[in-house]
Amino acid sequence: MRYNGFTTIELVIAVIIIGVIASIGLPRVRDAIEKADRRAARSAIRTYLATARSAAVARGCRAAFHFTQGPNSRMWVTSCALTGAGGDTLAGPDQLEQRWGVRLLSGKDSITYNSRGVRMNFERTTIKIRDRQDNDRDSVVVNQLGKVIYP
Repeated sequence: MRYNGFTTIELVIAVIIIGVIASIGLPRVRDAIEKADRRAARSAIRTYLATARSAAVARGCRAAFHFTQGPNSRMWVTSCALTGAGGDTLAGPDQLEQRWGVRLLSGKDSITYNSRGVRMNFERTTIKIRDRQDNDRDSVVVNQLGKVIYP
């Protein structure tokens, strides 16, 4: 007699094999996603810094990259207003923990550029990128002149 289909034992063995493969592969996939998120956050920080620097030169006035630290980290770029008083927000605010699952930590909360695109205070700043468990995972280093360099 011919049977069409699978026996229960064959199905159980197939489910066990799928479970073993999934248990090996899922942690690697999760780690790869977290690594991609950290890289995206680092790239966004570098882009915001470049935006602040170029806005300072283009507008001929001060521009700043601001960020909050710890949980609910945010970042944004401000510059002087082209018309009237006050200032313009050129980029952001961007919620880092919601978007990429990272937090920022640094000794400063902003980096300001003058009209020539040079930092106002000539200090080297390291912005640490941390994961949700508060482990240092990556960083962005801004040198004394305001250029982004790598650690």
